[in-house]
Amino acid sequence: MRLDTTRLARVPGRVAGLGLAAMAAALWAIGGIAAQDLFSRHHVDPGWLAGVRMGCGGLLLLLAFRPAWPRRQAGLLIAVAVLGIAGAQYTWFVAIDKSNVALATFVQYSAVPMTAGWQMLRRQVRPTARRLAAVAAAGTGVWLLAAGVPGGLRASRADQAGIAFAIASAVAFSFYLLGSARLVRDTGARPTTAWGLSIGSIPMLAWFPPWTAHPSGDPLVVAGLTAIVAVAATAIAFSLSFASLSRITPTEFAVTSTLEPALAALAAAVFLGVTLSAPQYAGGVLTMIAVLLLAPADRPAP
Repeated sequence: MRLDTTRLARVPGRVAGLGLAAMAAALWAIGGIAAQDLFSRHHVDPGWLAGVRMGCGGLLLLLAFRPAWPRRQAGLLIAVAVLGIAGAQYTWFVAIDKSNVALATFVQYSAVPMTAGWQMLRRQVRPTARRLAAVAAAGTGVWLLAAGVPGGLRASRADQAGIAFAIASAVAFSFYLLGSARLVRDTGARPTTAWGLSIGSIPMLAWFPPWTAHPSGDPLVVAGLTAIVAVAATAIAFSLSFASLSRITPTEFAVTSTLEPALAALAAAVFLGVTLSAPQYAGGVLTMIAVLLLAPADRPAP
């Protein structure tokens, strides 16, 4: 029996890449938990936190990577930054504020099959059985997440608003996925993310100036939680994701990143006492299955 030494040589790098991707997913989940704590216990405005997160994270990535300004794609970059990145971040934080981090993150991940559905409608990709099943699973999952709240589809206005903002976040994230694909091809992932976060923070910081925040509770705790969101869950997490993608395929990263909503739901239950109903957990599982269906192991994810 002949050993494939080339494949064996790749194993340590692949394991390291999967570990880095898992660490990035864990940091994103921790950032969502920290955000919910800031909203519920310290009365921080979601818009303020979104602006600070993108501004600090973007600045740190600009200093770390020093990417050139993409002149040819400036218009598309601004649109993706404002409508995609800032839109997804702000609506996700509002969804967390009005509902909880587990529900908001599960619904936001429906952006992946939502993007596939749009591409099939535009005939950019072929409507295979796998893709159709993923879209159906995601749609059913989001319906269960919405109908599973106390009161069902006739829930309180706060619950309805949380679900509405979570769906809006998924739509904005889907726009980001579609728009950033061309940017990443032309300018690279690092410049797209660093400049995208920085530009997206401008309207948020103008709308919610940093000096207008009046959080309650211990200022050191608020500063620490904000640092977790802005530094650990943004600058460090994105840096880890870039490092992982140099060792593993986009498909492997996409599959590993599904740890984020699962970890967010677990951490919310353990540390914040936030739990979902059985139908909602089933809906969350369906959204994760939809993502996995769109990441076949034999080819890169779109």
